[in-house]
Amino acid sequence: MSHSEIRVVYVDPSPTATVQEALDALDATVDVVETTAECLSRLSADAVHCVLTTDRLPESDCVDLCRRVRSHAPETSIVACPSAGSEELAGELVAAGVDGYVPQSQEPETIRSRIDGVLEDHDPSDSSLEPAPDRIGRDRELEWTKTVVEAVGDSVYGLDLDGRFVTVNDSLTELTGYNREELVGEHVSTIFTDDGFERGRSRVRSLLDAPRDSVETYEGRVTTRRGEHVPSEMTATLLYSEGEPDGIVGIIRDVSDRKRIERELVDSKAKIESLHGIASELDDCHTHQDVYDLTVEAAEEVLNFDVCVVDSVQGEYLVKEAISSELDGTSLERMPIDEGIAGKTHRHCRTYRVADLRADDDAAATKTAFRSVLSVPIGDRGVFQAVSTEVGAFDDEDEELAELLLSHVQNALERIDFEHQLRTERDRFAALFENVPDAVVIGRHDDGDVPIVESINPAFERIFGYDESELVGKALDEFIVPTGDAAEARTFNRLSARGEVVEGEVKRISVDGLRDFMVRLVPVETEDTSETVFGLYTDVTERKRRRKRVEILNRVLRHDLRNGMNIVRGCAEMLEEAVSDEQSQYAEVIRERSTDLVELAEKTRAAERTLENGESAIDPIDVSDAVRQATAALHRDHPDAAVECSAPERCFARAGDSFETAIRQVIENAIEHNDRSTPTVEISLSDRPEDGLVRLSIADNGPGIPDEERELLEEDREITQLRHASGLGLWLVNWAVTQTGGRLRFEENDPRGTVVVLEVPRVDTETIPAGPNRPPMDGG
Repeated sequence: MSHSEIRVVYVDPSPTATVQEALDALDATVDVVETTAECLSRLSADAVHCVLTTDRLPESDCVDLCRRVRSHAPETSIVACPSAGSEELAGELVAAGVDGYVPQSQEPETIRSRIDGVLEDHDPSDSSLEPAPDRIGRDRELEWTKTVVEAVGDSVYGLDLDGRFVTVNDSLTELTGYNREELVGEHVSTIFTDDGFERGRSRVRSLLDAPRDSVETYEGRVTTRRGEHVPSEMTATLLYSEGEPDGIVGIIRDVSDRKRIERELVDSKAKIESLHGIASELDDCHTHQDVYDLTVEAAEEVLNFDVCVVDSVQGEYLVKEAISSELDGTSLERMPIDEGIAGKTHRHCRTYRVADLRADDDAAATKTAFRSVLSVPIGDRGVFQAVSTEVGAFDDEDEELAELLLSHVQNALERIDFEHQLRTERDRFAALFENVPDAVVIGRHDDGDVPIVESINPAFERIFGYDESELVGKALDEFIVPTGDAAEARTFNRLSARGEVVEGEVKRISVDGLRDFMVRLVPVETEDTSETVFGLYTDVTERKRRRKRVEILNRVLRHDLRNGMNIVRGCAEMLEEAVSDEQSQYAEVIRERSTDLVELAEKTRAAERTLENGESAIDPIDVSDAVRQATAALHRDHPDAAVECSAPERCFARAGDSFETAIRQVIENAIEHNDRSTPTVEISLSDRPEDGLVRLSIADNGPGIPDEERELLEEDREITQLRHASGLGLWLVNWAVTQTGGRLRFEENDPRGTVVVLEVPRVDTETIPAGPNRPPMDGG
């Protein structure tokens, strides 16, 4: 039958121009339908010789369509024309019974030829004597084989035993650039290099001696029509006919990409190994400049960058530290850190790769020929840049390798800074170690708790009388610990070996005999164990002696003198009543002076309590309440005095009980040492948050505080004697104020008298902790 009698049904909801052009060139009647149902309807109504289908169907897939067509009309040819071919789809279509397979990506002529070939195989006018079912089955099997071969992505060919091409698929023609007509009948050496051909022939000889179905795989190169050599992986096996070799089937797989990747991997590995070698060289650098210079050298020699620059951050600028030799003599000015790609890299601390500087808004205006840049931060220290005159000169690998190099660079810079810091601290420690007036020893716990001497300072040599050479390598306790104190020393050593800081008062044998020391054992590591320990010995012998003397004198002053003066005062009162009026004046003097001495003893006792309590007795107090209580006492004891008081309802300060005593002392002094008939006292309390202080001023109209007493309190005069009891009282006030972190000042009152100003640290009400010691918030 002629092609004009052939009827083709084309199933495609959106026919492509390529397929339509192939069908237009076909001498056949073509019906275009959109669905499987329409296709099956055409098969039922008319004689259809071929069904052509795409893989994009609205209600079913093309594999299902092929199965239904094959079941409905077994004699009808089926050609699949998918939008994109794949081996998986080709296999499913072959299993569904297709006779032909040609992707739409082929040329229209190839598609038409494939459809025409299927129709020729099923031409009813064929006069073959072979029974129709057998012929059709064999034709279909042959067509299936063709379909699979064409669907395979690799190049497939068949050779006769003389090595000439019998068949080739489209992939091979695309790989080599030859068409089928040019290859079929030609010798295989047409597309193989000499060494590849010899290697293949050797493998075929091996197959002749091997069991059937054996496969040989080897690598070689395919020569294209243009003379290019394509790295390939070859697979070959023998075809047999009636038990004898009848031909060769081969598959060629283009491995150019794999070879390229392998080369890149080898090259990348070599660069990475070289960069690790650079890391070792960076370890030998001693200055930042050495590191910067080596960075540029490594980027040029290892990473093959043409032009490189290293900038360091100095204040608000990026300053050039090292440049490629190609830039020698070029004026490279410093750049503000908020400009250009380099500034952007530093600010965001991330790598930027710019393919075309002329198209990037962040690139600084430049007249140079550089077109692309790779910009990598060096931590927060600076920026490394590689530039090129080519557009898009840097890729992902360049970026990764540059970041690897710069990570080594950053580590080297940090190491140099750390070593410099260590040297500085070592020098400072050495200066302190050599010049500190206290005895210092460095020991090590090697095999036990007893530390072995490693070093001593000059003060240790002077205080204990040993040269360093006499002690190094020996147990210190054997030289300076008294026999009776060995157990205590072992306890101290055991604690320090466990990493604990030990402090205590001990007796040690010095060059001046047995003396008292405050010892501090400080381990270098304070976790579980410590090998190295520092021992600091402060001689407190004289301090203890002075303290003991003061305690004895204080007892005499506070206890014995006070008791004695009480007896004297009592006798003076009795004597005053027993003698005549003329002689009673002497008894009165005795009574008054004894009273003054008793008061002095009481003030001394109060001062001692203030000094002994120190900061441990400093708690927040309501100064307003303390002022009100002191004022009430003043009204009660001195009703003739004129007292004015200005104070907020609440005003809290970091002071304590001693400060309350100081307030009363200043107010009493203002009255007791006042020479006016009506003593006047003005008290003003103010909270000054802007200064962080509470300010209490007490002004009087008396004769004023003598200059020498002020100078003593302000430490402008050496202490020779206290003129009277008021002097000690002001010292008590001074100590009570200064131990809080406050200040005592004196000002002139206008027109007469003195203003005593007490300033102490204020406390916010919200910060006062809750508890039994908290001052009452209701003023009660």
